[in-house]
Amino acid sequence: MRSYGADSIKVLRGVEDIKAYDRGLNNETNALDLMILFERIGRGEAVNPEASQAMIDILKKQHFNDMIPAQLPDSVEVAHKTGWITGVHHDSGLVILPDGHRYVLIMLSKNAPNREKVIKTFADISREIYDYVTRK
Repeated sequence: MRSYGADSIKVLRGVEDIKAYDRGLNNETNALDLMILFERIGRGEAVNPEASQAMIDILKKQHFNDMIPAQLPDSVEVAHKTGWITGVHHDSGLVILPDGHRYVLIMLSKNAPNREKVIKTFADISREIYDYVTRK
């Protein structure tokens, strides 16, 4: 990740490792670093084209689709990663349009106690961006 320019990401604990979280060990990232990584994946430049496509295929299988893809047409594919823990919610990914065009969308929140509001707001923002990108 560092060689791609994503230099703020810190992975200090595993997913759902509440004991490490309680000890203050938190993974960190920012929107720029996530954008860099998803852009590389989308261009086929993360490791190599085959690895990038494998990553996209895995990310398309995301089970939690209530943010970025929630209000998008069924013909749009989203390869994304969600996450949340104690007031932190995110959804970041690659939006793949039916014509093959793609864009990266990164949405992060912090200190947001109302998860349902975050989910609704992220879904609304995703739809607004889609409408803007696809406007003729």
